[in-house]
Amino acid sequence: MNKNLLFALILLSQISIAQTPCSGGMAGSYPCNGITLQSYISASTMGGGEGQDSWGWTDPLDGKEYAIVGLDNGTAFVNITNPVSPIYLGRLNSHTGTSLWRDVKVFNNYAYIVSDSNGNHGMQIFDLTRLRSVASPPTTFTEDGWETWGTSGSNRGRAHNIIINEDTGYAYVSGVSPYISGGLVIFNLNIDPENPSIVATYSTGGYCHDAQVVIYDGPDPDYQGREILIGSFSGSDFLRILDVTNKTSISQISSIDYSNKYYTHQGWFTEDKRFFIVGDEVDEENVGFNTRTLVFDLQDLDNPVLHYTYFGPTSAIDHNGYVRGNRFYLANYAAGMRILKIDGLYDAIPSMTEVNFFDTYPASNSASFNATWNVYPFFESGNLIATGFGNENILGDGGLFVLRDPNYDNIDPVVVCQNITATLNKITGTVTIDALDVDGGSTDNIGITERTISGQTTFTCADVGNTFNVTLTIKDDYGNTASCVATVTVAAETTTHLGGGTWSNGAPDVGSNAKISSDYNTSSFGSIDACTCEVDATRTLTINADDYLKTEQDITVNGTLVVEHQGNVVQTDPAASVIKNGTINVNVTSPDLKKRDFMLMGSPMTTESRIGVWNTAFLVLNFNSQNFLPHPDVPAGGTNFADDNGDFYSIYSGAINPGEGYVVRPQSGYNDPTVPPTGRPFLFTYELGTLNNGDITYTNYNNGPAANPNGTPNMVANPYASAIDGDIFMATNGIGALYFWEHLTPPGAPLSGSNLRFDMDDLSIYNGVMGIPAANDPGNAQGTAPNGIIATAQGFGIRTSGTAGTSGTITFNNTMRLTSGNNTLRTATPSSDVAQTEKLIIEIREKAYGFGSFTGIAFNENATSGYDDGYDTNRLATVVSIFSELNDGTGEFGIQTLGSFTNDEKIPLGFATQIDELLEYEISLTSLEGVNLENTKVYLYDRQDNKIISLENKSYTFKSGKGFFNDRFTLLFKSERILGPEETSLDSIALFPNPAKNHINIFSPDTYLVNLEVYDLMGRKISQRIEDESNTFSLDLSNLKTGVYFIKIDTEKGTVTKKIIKE
Repeated sequence: MNKNLLFALILLSQISIAQTPCSGGMAGSYPCNGITLQSYISASTMGGGEGQDSWGWTDPLDGKEYAIVGLDNGTAFVNITNPVSPIYLGRLNSHTGTSLWRDVKVFNNYAYIVSDSNGNHGMQIFDLTRLRSVASPPTTFTEDGWETWGTSGSNRGRAHNIIINEDTGYAYVSGVSPYISGGLVIFNLNIDPENPSIVATYSTGGYCHDAQVVIYDGPDPDYQGREILIGSFSGSDFLRILDVTNKTSISQISSIDYSNKYYTHQGWFTEDKRFFIVGDEVDEENVGFNTRTLVFDLQDLDNPVLHYTYFGPTSAIDHNGYVRGNRFYLANYAAGMRILKIDGLYDAIPSMTEVNFFDTYPASNSASFNATWNVYPFFESGNLIATGFGNENILGDGGLFVLRDPNYDNIDPVVVCQNITATLNKITGTVTIDALDVDGGSTDNIGITERTISGQTTFTCADVGNTFNVTLTIKDDYGNTASCVATVTVAAETTTHLGGGTWSNGAPDVGSNAKISSDYNTSSFGSIDACTCEVDATRTLTINADDYLKTEQDITVNGTLVVEHQGNVVQTDPAASVIKNGTINVNVTSPDLKKRDFMLMGSPMTTESRIGVWNTAFLVLNFNSQNFLPHPDVPAGGTNFADDNGDFYSIYSGAINPGEGYVVRPQSGYNDPTVPPTGRPFLFTYELGTLNNGDITYTNYNNGPAANPNGTPNMVANPYASAIDGDIFMATNGIGALYFWEHLTPPGAPLSGSNLRFDMDDLSIYNGVMGIPAANDPGNAQGTAPNGIIATAQGFGIRTSGTAGTSGTITFNNTMRLTSGNNTLRTATPSSDVAQTEKLIIEIREKAYGFGSFTGIAFNENATSGYDDGYDTNRLATVVSIFSELNDGTGEFGIQTLGSFTNDEKIPLGFATQIDELLEYEISLTSLEGVNLENTKVYLYDRQDNKIISLENKSYTFKSGKGFFNDRFTLLFKSERILGPEETSLDSIALFPNPAKNHINIFSPDTYLVNLEVYDLMGRKISQRIEDESNTFSLDLSNLKTGVYFIKIDTEKGTVTKKIIKE
């Protein structure tokens, strides 16, 4: 017979089963799912009684693949390069005897083999390159090296496992019981692989069953680059994470506990080191649940947490498991080899999914120690080897199975990108792209399972005109990926105005490019919302009063853009531009101005100048805040804008700096206008430069609290062609109040007896809670109470505080810009407050000359009864002032905000006049807003004249000469209500102050007082008959001793007794 034929027959007799695809759930007699049985060699064929552990070796010279199979009595070597015709090359006999446990690992073409409960077996070392030239397989090999450890007897040469870090060349022999408590013996394999030396031992953690050792490149930056061991310390049933970088000083990083732990067996990192997948060998047997696999999240090695628990489809025991790519390969004893996809561990709801299996033990899937011990999935070819207990004489479950997924794929997909333009949805103003949008025809040899893109995928108007790189990643079923970069250009959907309000693609919206190709006037066709806007050459876009053009991005003017008085142009992106290739006009009309009246104004254009928009103005002044000193004749206490010597401002002829306020006298001279006597309006057309957008800053100056105790005045102006929100301006800059010059009184000589420049009485105030009118606007008849909205080019004053000589930055930004309300250019048109809150305004007016002022009081749950920055604003230093105070008598507030309104509020008011005559003054309630206040009566108590009056029905008149009268008045409140069946008019009677020193006031808002009697505990002390009809009375207690008294109050509707305390 031919010699070669005889050899082939011998080999065939050794192979029990040849290639058998999985079909209908079976591969021959083996249950399966998607796994082909390529070949099988029994343990007895390899000279053993049963199979145990296994590993693999790929020859770096020719890529041939070899299975290394642990047997009960030695180690077998099989060439599986042709997996359907494997060649059993031979075996290395056990160094001692037989054992149920043998383990093998590979480093640099050497196999290192250990065995447990097998005498002084030690570590066998075999040179795998000898497999290249086996002339007559099978053969019996000899050891190339041998090492042992321990002392003597059972301490000598015993080990359950060996772990090798192939990146460092260190071997960790584990489970060396009873030597060093079954811990680790560490060998250096680098210097002499056939005669390695022991470099360290580790016993602190107790018995170590198995482990994985890596140079850590996972997500925890604290340990990147360190050599980390994560091991199953089954003696304590803990997973322990060790830093083994320094072999002679190993430290524990952390330990991992879990419920129902019985024998922590073995685990493996996912390739990114994010997760560690672990099996407990006997939990199924002891608890009774199906195969349990634990997944721990190791993003923080110091604090590992249980991330997910997988339960398999059978009750079989889990043994060794390894991760390759996106799969976990599990040796599942009686259930055979199980393959789970692990991509789902990264999902919000984690998961692991079984995708394949091959059951090497068809007889049972119970929790028994039969069948598959190990699976090795690391061959580049995709060949899988599974080894385990038994032989062909015992249910056929032992030996070596060479398996394969026919859809195994180790070839990366071919990815193809295409660049795209992403066009916004005009209504939503957004567009979202997905992976298919940028995929230009990617392919894979098996099939694409997933496409993803990284980078920005949702775009808005803010992105229009820009390009973005996104990365397309294609993945196949085995997790092989390929990526490329695509460029995304973002565009708005263009709609063109064709004339008569007709648009080519419907009316523009937030995602549109509004193209004006025919004249457009918002008064005829409506306001425009768009992403971008273009005005074609020779065409005009006119934004009329109360209308707006609002874009997020650029406005390109190739023709003409006209923003009429009270119109609004708003851009929301601070980086957007108004590109002026044509003409831009912003028209602003002043209120009626009389001789020598002035405006405080700024510019909405970038490069406007004094000789541009204000070229016909008689006078323009700019302010020099660093020169401001309060006029010495202005009394302390009130906020003062009057300079001591006039160097606060100077004649100006330069560029108009955006954000800065200037005094403008637009008249042609001192006698302009001559008619009409009420004055006339002036038209300002801003046209130099382009429209301001984005952050506009103004440098403010501070003169320090010594020179400017109430803050240094700085003059600023709205720099946009739109109204702005004063509340946002104040919040952005930490400003407490805004001051506006109203056009009420032309400059003139001071009133005789008054040392104050009376134009201070033309200032109104807004502090974010409310506005109060200028003192020269009796009853707010001319609507000078500000509402917090600041018109285009409107100038206003602020006060800033800081160390003398320092400066700061005042910022205007796009968040302040409004599309409505641009009608507050200090006109004589009444305006209402924007914020609806509980508030009232009290006015004082001197009757002979008409001087007076206002004080505003508001109620807000965020405020307190003390001083609140941003809620309370000091009064102006007007000729005549009324102001509120804190309860301790301090403060002189033009606007004061208290906490939530209650009926027992008592608010002290002060009064000051600079008129050196005995004159008659009148106090009245100018306005009252809010549900609570509208159902409340407001009373004024004159503490000096001891009178109480309801301000709701009439004003209060009194006489006074020059002076400052702190705490002269008190405001009182009583709710209007319909009395219930258990209530009487007597319930509303109030006594104040109580305790009292010399006088106590009795206040009966619902019925007239008739008689008062005061008693102590021994008898009557005072009796007071009240002759005139009155709701109030001040009772003299000065003759009473300190103590507790009772007062009996007789009224027209009954009698009530109350307790009073005399101090």
